[in-house]
Amino acid sequence: MKTNKKEYHRDFKLKLVKLSFEKRKIEDLVLEYGITNVTLLHWRKNYIINREENFSLGKTKLTAQEKKIYDLEIKIKKLDAEFEIIKGAEDILHKGLLFKYKYIAEKEQNYSSYMLCKILGVHLGNYKKWKSGYVSERQQWKMMIKKEIASIFISSQKRYGYKRIAAELQRSGHRISSKTVRLYMRELNLNVLVKKLKIKK
Repeated sequence: MKTNKKEYHRDFKLKLVKLSFEKRKIEDLVLEYGITNVTLLHWRKNYIINREENFSLGKTKLTAQEKKIYDLEIKIKKLDAEFEIIKGAEDILHKGLLFKYKYIAEKEQNYSSYMLCKILGVHLGNYKKWKSGYVSERQQWKMMIKKEIASIFISSQKRYGYKRIAAELQRSGHRISSKTVRLYMRELNLNVLVKKLKIKK
């Protein structure tokens, strides 16, 4: 039985193509938007061949000249990405392997770990082993804040809610919203103790 091919709006396809060229990893985009890798690559090819004004006309069969232009533009985009990676890593290139690992971990949201490791001369397998035990600065901050939230909560005899705790943290110099404190309290399973009123008979 033949299944109907799913149709996508031109604006949706154009949006994803542009995102794929703006340092977003193709793997992340296909997972986020529920399309296939092949589909997105096909749209990118269409975009490069037909440009934005004629995007989605369906022409993806290339003449010999168009194939040369397409291959050249892909190479240019790849070189641009490589240049940005190296430029961003200038200060850490001579500081040792650990600094390279941390840089790769920070940049993985924009580039593939394979590309980052290849450009910086890092063994991909060794990087992945290191990353499995790596705790980012953001994760360290989150753990520290959670400890402080729990400490304030216990000190208040479980009576401070997320707004009061957020105010305490802000007074201590932490930049954190009450919304974030509420989320972390839920993750810590911290529930405010509600004092029951005695009913006079």
